[in-house]
Amino acid sequence: MRPSSLFDVPYKVRTAEPGEVSSDPNELVKLISQSVDGALHAARKSKVNILAVGVSCYWHSLMGVDRSGRPTTELLTWADTRSSAQTRFLRSRFDERAYHARTGCFFHASYWPPKLRWLRATRPAAVRRTVRWLSLGEYLYQQLFGESPVSYSMASGTGLFDVNRCQWDRQALGLAGIGAAQLSRLSEWDQPLTSLDSGYGRRWPELRDIPWYLPLGDGALANVGAGASSPRWMCATIGTSAAMRVVLERDRVAVPWGTFVYRLDRRRFVLGGALSEGGNVVRWLTDGLGLQHKKALKEAAAVAAPDGHGLTILPFWAGERSPNWRGDARAVIAGLSLGTHPAQLLRAAMEAITYQLVTVTAAMQHVVNRPDAVIATGGQLIHSPAWSQMLADALNQRVMTSPETEASSRGAALLALHALGKLPRLWSTRPGRGHTFRQRPRLHSIYERARQRQLALYERLFPRDG
Repeated sequence: MRPSSLFDVPYKVRTAEPGEVSSDPNELVKLISQSVDGALHAARKSKVNILAVGVSCYWHSLMGVDRSGRPTTELLTWADTRSSAQTRFLRSRFDERAYHARTGCFFHASYWPPKLRWLRATRPAAVRRTVRWLSLGEYLYQQLFGESPVSYSMASGTGLFDVNRCQWDRQALGLAGIGAAQLSRLSEWDQPLTSLDSGYGRRWPELRDIPWYLPLGDGALANVGAGASSPRWMCATIGTSAAMRVVLERDRVAVPWGTFVYRLDRRRFVLGGALSEGGNVVRWLTDGLGLQHKKALKEAAAVAAPDGHGLTILPFWAGERSPNWRGDARAVIAGLSLGTHPAQLLRAAMEAITYQLVTVTAAMQHVVNRPDAVIATGGQLIHSPAWSQMLADALNQRVMTSPETEASSRGAALLALHALGKLPRLWSTRPGRGHTFRQRPRLHSIYERARQRQLALYERLFPRDG
């Protein structure tokens, strides 16, 4: 993918109601189309020969459509927590560990079962009109082609899919209150669609008859785009939110508690954990609190002594996802005093998010061995040497920043080329090297004591039987 053909458009989610993080699906399709227009314009100027289309899409989005394919609901994103009450009900009445062992997902507002129960309770008329439930990627393809099969990758992020059997999970469907007939046909991602709808075909003649491969989960594609496509390389992302992931090629996986397990394709799993916090907490501490001189504040936090602030933070500004997936948990800052400086608060928040990633990694290592290195992606890691070094020290593991600035989009492009036979050795490639941060054992000991302090505070405030 040439930098000259990159084109993006900004958008905002809707947050009018408490807990709402949603979008108008038709508006998103318009914005995506504008982005394609811009990329094609640049490609024509550069005389780029386009062979196929690959699509990266965020996991967990949900919307309904009626018999005519028109939306019956807004598009609910993973961050929409209006179904928190339904999540608590599911946790109180059903076996979450059995559900997790089959689906790789949790009783959490990110996933479809509580969302669908919430829609039934709050939008009964819309639910009655709905004939099919789908994600943004499926809705986009429905507009472009008139049909929308779903890849195993996107299906695995719904919480309705048996990740080992690669089929819709009957018990999960029962919890959600829907049947498999209300979902899209399952398909492998490399079974493409062609022949765009006539309107889009006239608009994009270069794309009309080439293969359009099915959308895949953006987290899985970030690993591929960063070259972390085998268990030798674990991928850490800190952008707006944060995640730790590894790609496994196996027949089946025993799903370890504390991690998610999704699919990249029929042969490969994505094992990891996700946090709702990352750069959004940094912005809250700067913009939200009205702190001035942000550059100086970040520089002071970068050189502050590790765990030298006397603070213990549970960084759940947007509720907890990994490792315990308690959406009702909220941020706690313990140890504040009149002597606490803003830079110390920022440093402590960065450390707290890092400790959560370390705890996720410990859960992952019930299934995978220690990797050769952790590949750092996401703007907060790539542009913050201090945070990358902190991650290396806290993990006691070498961290290498990825030189790829658009890892998910690049992953989609690489997989499309692989499907065309242009990259036969894709799965044996090594990550591109940016800067390497080596662990420092003395600082690892400091961070590990602080992480244990964080775990103890969590257990006190959010006991397992609570």
